Amino acid sequence: MTIPPSPRLRPAVLLAIALLAVPMLGLPPATGLSALALADDGDGGAAGGGGGGGAGGDGGWEPDYDVVDSAPDGAPETFIANEILALDPSPAALRRATAAGATVIERIRATSLSLQVVRLRLPPGLDAKTAREILSERDPRTFDLHHLYRLAEPADEAACGGEACAPLRLIDWPQDTRECGRGQSIGIVDTAVEARHPALSGAELRQRRFLDEGAQAATAEHGTAVAALLVGRPDSGFPGLLPRARLLAAAPFYELASGSVSADAAGLVKSIDWLVSQGVKVIGLSLAGPSNQVLDAAVQRAAAKGVVISAAAGNGGRNAPPAYPAALERVLGVTAISTDGRIYWRANQGDYVDYALPGVKLWTADLGGGGKARSGTSFAVPFMVAFVSQSLAQRSAAREAIFRGEAGAVVDLGAPGRDPVFGWGQPRFVGRCR
Repeated sequence: MTIPPSPRLRPAVLLAIALLAVPMLGLPPATGLSALALADDGDGGAAGGGGGGGAGGDGGWEPDYDVVDSAPDGAPETFIANEILALDPSPAALRRATAAGATVIERIRATSLSLQVVRLRLPPGLDAKTAREILSERDPRTFDLHHLYRLAEPADEAACGGEACAPLRLIDWPQDTRECGRGQSIGIVDTAVEARHPALSGAELRQRRFLDEGAQAATAEHGTAVAALLVGRPDSGFPGLLPRARLLAAAPFYELASGSVSADAAGLVKSIDWLVSQGVKVIGLSLAGPSNQVLDAAVQRAAAKGVVISAAAGNGGRNAPPAYPAALERVLGVTAISTDGRIYWRANQGDYVDYALPGVKLWTADLGGGGKARSGTSFAVPFMVAFVSQSLAQRSAAREAIFRGEAGAVVDLGAPGRDPVFGWGQPRFVGRCR
């Protein structure tokens, strides 16, 4: 009798079989995540962060990136094809994942956010979307793709000229900024910052990278521009809004083989956790990407601790899907306007837009001590950070009032009331810094 060859099973079928087999195999209980948390690397932040990333497994691992044209809801997304993330997984959930061939490569204990994340590498032949779908049947809201996020920055603009050099006047910011930011701690999640730029000379700046070992750090161009908008010297060509503030800059962005710059969800979680642990009260996220339940949880945990988070509304255009984390509850979604109050032509629109602030042809600090005009919702975010931080510090506006659209004297720029283009409108600062 001829015995027919065994049919080859698809990876999804193998995964399903493995998941069904876990309860029957009598596997020993998994070690608790608290015991598996990585030790602090000595930089004063959360475990698993800093240079080298703290990842287990192979050193210098090169991730396999897969760019997907659209998610089921039409939102573009980019993710690591052979990884998934697990949010606060139970021991049973981890057993099911590892029994299916997944390998734990990093455990992140974000203590300041009361949150734990596990990075899992998938076996060859099993794609991340299939793994998420099947694992989520038993453990909903635990597993998600390891998404990548981009800086909300389009192409550079022309050189500074005229009104492009006076964004502070647009929001009635005090001309004398020497007292602005006193006693305040603010944070950004961006690229690294070129601390030697003349505009940042004397600034109270601390930064920390959150990169995997072997990752190529992104250039410091974007982070330097955002940092100077916040804490640039008053007597420099790049006067900052809050020159007396303490700025903490988390840098999880790296360069992909394609040359594009991204940060992954795990790096963003570690960045936010570190900023919260350092006592930051207001955080700016000049980035945008798809919804991710791990990153969403980190942002919401920070907000629950009283931290105000501002994020870029995105540069996808009026018909683009919502950009995250700006579209989350308890996050201030910020769009960009020009000095004459017109909306930035590439800005996203939607009911998640809260405020409109300068972000078109802004004269910003550039690498090597120079400057460059830039546009994008990215660069409107530091204006929101400064407005919120100074308003809270001198009690000219309350936190809840800002979320209700009562950020001081707000100029309604569009249809009466809140609208999807300008949100509540453009905040104006009243008085002086004290």
